Amino acid sequence: MEERGEVNAGQVAALAEVFGQVTDPRKARGVRHPLAAVLTVLTLALLCGARNFRQAADRTGELPQVLLVAAGARRHPVLGIRIPPGRDTLRRLVEAVDAAVVDRLVCAWLAARLDDQGGCGLALDGKTIRHSGGGSGVDVQLFSAMRHDTAVVVAQVQVPADTTEVTQIRALLETIEVTGMVVTADAAHPSSDTAGYLRTRDADYVFTVKGNKPALLAGITGRLPTATMDTCTHTSTERRSGHRITRTMWTAPATGIDFPGAVQVFRLRRDVYAPDGQRVSKQIVHGITSLTSSAATLASHIRTHWWIENKVHWVRDVLFGEDTHHAYLGAVAHTMAALRNLAIALIRLAGHTKIKRVMERHHADKMLIPALLNASRS
Repeated sequence: MEERGEVNAGQVAALAEVFGQVTDPRKARGVRHPLAAVLTVLTLALLCGARNFRQAADRTGELPQVLLVAAGARRHPVLGIRIPPGRDTLRRLVEAVDAAVVDRLVCAWLAARLDDQGGCGLALDGKTIRHSGGGSGVDVQLFSAMRHDTAVVVAQVQVPADTTEVTQIRALLETIEVTGMVVTADAAHPSSDTAGYLRTRDADYVFTVKGNKPALLAGITGRLPTATMDTCTHTSTERRSGHRITRTMWTAPATGIDFPGAVQVFRLRRDVYAPDGQRVSKQIVHGITSLTSSAATLASHIRTHWWIENKVHWVRDVLFGEDTHHAYLGAVAHTMAALRNLAIALIRLAGHTKIKRVMERHHADKMLIPALLNASRS
């Protein structure tokens, strides 16, 4: 941890360099606040828990001069001090900027901070941002890829209004290296096209399969043994908030199933028991995979896949109010989601798990931010 008199704001400047690659949509004449500075201080505001543009303006207005200098904020022509952008400037530029470019640059910068991905899981999932459609009535849908090991989003694209996330696999993964990774996805994605594409890129897959793929599901269930404890290949138990959760796996070879690269099929049963021993829920999922791994490894991939819901989408909804702010329309919704992913990732890469607590500390003391950015480097 740096001493207060020896603050190293180099990573703030590095972040401003990343945003410096985004084309400024404004005419050069009359520009007061550099675009890179605006996006940088907005990110710092999110690290302080800002949920909307008013709060973001309040947080940026509280930033110390050393951080505003590192971000490249506008210098006052008379006083010589750095001036942060106001609420209207933040909103206008976020609305005008190319959201896809911002997202791509953010994801590339985060991916460069991570260790080698060999053997790591990559969870794919979509999220619809409610109240973001404006007059069109079609809300913005984003499709994301999250690393299992760090819960960091390394790719995200907006799904065109006339299609679904299922058609966007190539668009999502084309910018990242997936060789040696294990791609996990929910029941919307298991298709021959998707599996074939992943195998051509030397990536493995673990897909859950439901009734929307009846032929594939029938093939899987027909090859699995009867669901008894004598035939299970893996079982594990954990306790959470007084409840006991038991997970049981059955696996079998995928022999005879016409699905690219398929090696195994599986059944996962999840039973939850109350503290008094009564079962309160039972869930059974089936799936198919190109992995030769053990049932324990498959169970781990399936469980970790849902981190994209719990550690990314939930955080954006609950801590940042993503689905409740009606001003985030169209490109604004996409850009803000990308910046929120960035803020969450920086906190996690610095080794923190209590996101809200970290943001509260930053709100109280903005000079803690440089230490967090420095700690987020691998």
